[in-house]
Amino acid sequence: MDALYDFRQRLERALRQSDEQRSQHDAHMRQRMKEIARRSDQFNKAAAVLLATVIRPRMELLAGKFEGARILDTPGGGGHRCVCTFERNTRFPASTSLEFAVIPNDRIDEIIISYHLELLPVFIEFKGHDQLALPLGGIDETAAGQWVEDRIADFVEAYLRLETAKAYQDENMETDPVCGMPVNRNWAAATAEYGGKRYYFCIDECQRRFEVEPSRWVRETE
Repeated sequence: MDALYDFRQRLERALRQSDEQRSQHDAHMRQRMKEIARRSDQFNKAAAVLLATVIRPRMELLAGKFEGARILDTPGGGGHRCVCTFERNTRFPASTSLEFAVIPNDRIDEIIISYHLELLPVFIEFKGHDQLALPLGGIDETAAGQWVEDRIADFVEAYLRLETAKAYQDENMETDPVCGMPVNRNWAAATAEYGGKRYYFCIDECQRRFEVEPSRWVRETE
């Protein structure tokens, strides 16, 4: 008998076991990739529906309420996004971006709606981030819609505070030349032009008194 027979058999068994393990691993990976592809396709379809029927209609409704608001859709990058930007203006003196993103979790068995709000510069406290996780196989669009509406309401509450927050409105403040009261240019009850300058009034009566004898009030306030 070949003196190396037992050793040769031992090596062959080890190699067969290795081949079997590799074959099993390859089969497992093929099955796993097939499942990932199936879940990814399911996610992309569900994300597109959420974006089109839940998120975008509500964002369009929001954008229609504010001058200078513009919606940007940015699909891709591992998810689907709807972004609404708000131009900085005297009423809302901040660069503002509101984003809803639809992304999968690591195992692609949940669909996540994320909320992100950015206000720059930051002078007030506000809720800038939140998430809602839904099972990929059973998405409740009603619940998702309610959550999106609640987050938009959070945004509106924070955004409207820009109108009254002193840190944002200092540059808009004027002094009523008649009564001496501080007046926000955005909320002035009346205005008048005199000597190439615009004056702002807290009530109509102050504006009427000013226009009777503007030189008096301008002289008194200089």
